[in-house]
Amino acid sequence: MRILLLATGLLCAVSAQAQDLLYAQRGNPSALLVNPAADVDARVWLAIPAVNATVQTSFAAGDVLGADLGTLWRQFPSESAGALTYDDIQLFSLGFKTKKSTYWLGSSLNVDASGLIDRDLVGFALWGMKDANGIIDLNYDGNFNQTSAVASARANLHLGWQREFGKKLRLGATLNLTQILAHAELQFDSLGLRSTDMGNGFNELLLISQGSVAAYSGAGIDFLNGTFNFDADKLFATSFATLDLGATYDLGKRWRLAGSIQGLGVGTSLTADSAASFNGRIPFQGFAYNSGTDTSVSALAYFDTLSVQIQNLIQTSAVGLASFSPLRRFDLAGYWRSPKKTHQLGLHYLARTRPALSYQAIAAEYHGFYGRRWQLSASYTQPLVGTVAMRPSVSVQTTVRLAAGLALNLGTSSANMLPQVTSTGGQPTIGFPANMDRINLNVGLHWMLYEKSYRENAKARRAAKKANRETQRAARKAITLLLSTPERGLYTV
Repeated sequence: MRILLLATGLLCAVSAQAQDLLYAQRGNPSALLVNPAADVDARVWLAIPAVNATVQTSFAAGDVLGADLGTLWRQFPSESAGALTYDDIQLFSLGFKTKKSTYWLGSSLNVDASGLIDRDLVGFALWGMKDANGIIDLNYDGNFNQTSAVASARANLHLGWQREFGKKLRLGATLNLTQILAHAELQFDSLGLRSTDMGNGFNELLLISQGSVAAYSGAGIDFLNGTFNFDADKLFATSFATLDLGATYDLGKRWRLAGSIQGLGVGTSLTADSAASFNGRIPFQGFAYNSGTDTSVSALAYFDTLSVQIQNLIQTSAVGLASFSPLRRFDLAGYWRSPKKTHQLGLHYLARTRPALSYQAIAAEYHGFYGRRWQLSASYTQPLVGTVAMRPSVSVQTTVRLAAGLALNLGTSSANMLPQVTSTGGQPTIGFPANMDRINLNVGLHWMLYEKSYRENAKARRAAKKANRETQRAARKAITLLLSTPERGLYTV
C-alpha cells in the first residue's frame, strides 16, 4: 500500500523551482518569462520549445516508508494525500535588441493537474472505523471534504518590451493574451461518513455529500453528455489579457536589486459546459434475513437499492459563473556580485499562485558566469507556506553553449531528492530519500547572438592588460638602465 501511495504520487505525470534560477541567469532568453527586466545579454535570439515539468506529492517518501504505515499515517503532516503536476511549455520566443530597447514575441502553454484524497478517507480505507488501539468505534464520524481534483490547460501569447535607462536601471513589461483551453474541477463542501451506535451491538451508517464537478472549455464540449456545441462568443469569453512588470537596479558595482510581478489583471468568468452535483444523505441500515420466514429479502436487492440511492445523488445541474484568475508570480531579489561579475550570491523571495499549487518561499542562490560558454546556478529553497506541505529543495541550472550560436539549458529543483541505487545482499535496490516529494526537469534549446558590448568590453580588458604589461616592462628597463650607468656611480648587482 505504501509503495502504491508513493508510486501514484511520483509516476502519474511529469514543473518549477529550477525555472526560478533563470531569474538572474544571463545568456538565456527564457529568463524573460520570469522577469521581463532580466539581463539576457542578447542582441537577437530564437528559442525553440522548452519544457519545465514537475510532479509533486503532498507528502515525502519518509512519511509513508521506513516504519509501520499505521504509525506513520496517523502522524501524516497534510490534510490530504495525493499528487499534482504543473508544467510550463515555451513553444517559441523570438526577440532582438536595438540600441537601448529590447522587443520579443513568444508563446507558451501552462498545464496544471492535481488529485487529493482526504487523509481521513485514506485512513478509513486502511482500517475502517478502528481507532488507534484497533477497536471499532460504533460512533465513528469521518470528515472527508478535503478530497478534490482539478485539471487545467491554458495557452499564452507574449509581447514584451525592455528599456535600459543609463547603466543602472532596466525596466521591462510583457503583455500576455491568455486562452483557457480546458478546465475541470471536483470539490466537496461536505463529504463524510457518520456511524450511530444502535445500542444492540449494531450501528447505522449515514453517507453525507455536498459537492460538484464541472468542466469548462472554449469549444463548448459537454463532457457528461458527449455533445459539442461551438459558440464563438464563448471562445472570446475564455480569453483575457494580463500584464507583467519587472525592474533591475544596480546600487553600485557590487550590488543589484531585482523585482517583478506577473499576472496583473482580473481574469475572466465562465459558465460550465457540463456540471453535476452530489447532494444528499444516504442511510445504511443493513437488513435482517431469515430464510424460514422471509424469502423476498436478499442481499442483492438491498445493494441494488443502495446503488439507486447513490446514483440519485448525482444530478446534472446548472452552475453559475466561475472565476478564472491569471497565474501569478511575485519576485524580489538582491544580489552581491564579484568585482568581475563572474560570481553572484543573493537572496530571492518568491510567491506563486496557480490552479494546482500556491506557495511562498525564500531561496539562497549562487550564479556563476564562466564566460559565454558555460553558466552554472544553484539554490537552496526553504518553503514558507503552501497549499500542500513542501520540503526544502536544492535546485541546479546550467546553460552550455554549443556550436553556431546554439545553447542548451538544463536544470532540476530536486537535486537533493533523486532516487539512489544501492546494493542489498548483492541485489540492486532503489532507495528513496526521506525528504523526496517531487521530481522536476527543466530543459530547453535556443539560438542566440550575444551583445557586441561583451566582446568590446573583453577587447578593452585585453588591451588594458597589454598596456599594463608594456608599462611594467618599460619601467623594468628604465630601472635596469639607471642601475647600470657608471657616471652616476651606480652598478648593477
